[in-house]
Amino acid sequence: MLPADLGEQPAPASDPDLVLDLPGLLADHLATVGDEAVRRTLASGRTIRRGQGHSLRITAPLELHRAALQQSAALAADTAGPAERKAHRVYAARITAAERP
Repeated sequence: MLPADLGEQPAPASDPDLVLDLPGLLADHLATVGDEAVRRTLASGRTIRRGQGHSLRITAPLELHRAALQQSAALAADTAGPAERKAHRVYAARITAAERP
């Protein structure tokens, strides 16, 4: 039996990738104001057409989804239009639902 190396610690488990639909209004906003990681993720997403609008299906860790939501917080302000506020609420609800076990 080999002695255990006490200096080695297991790597922390990273967030698993989640597949969430990002409303198109948020995706368009983040394509211009999002940071590099968010824009790279948006570029790898798949566009889903729904009625008059669209969603972007993205696969990313939960932390990146949270970062995208935070970077699109301007669309939740009172100065934003009703559709933008609703898109932000819908995405926030999807993230909250994904956080629950």
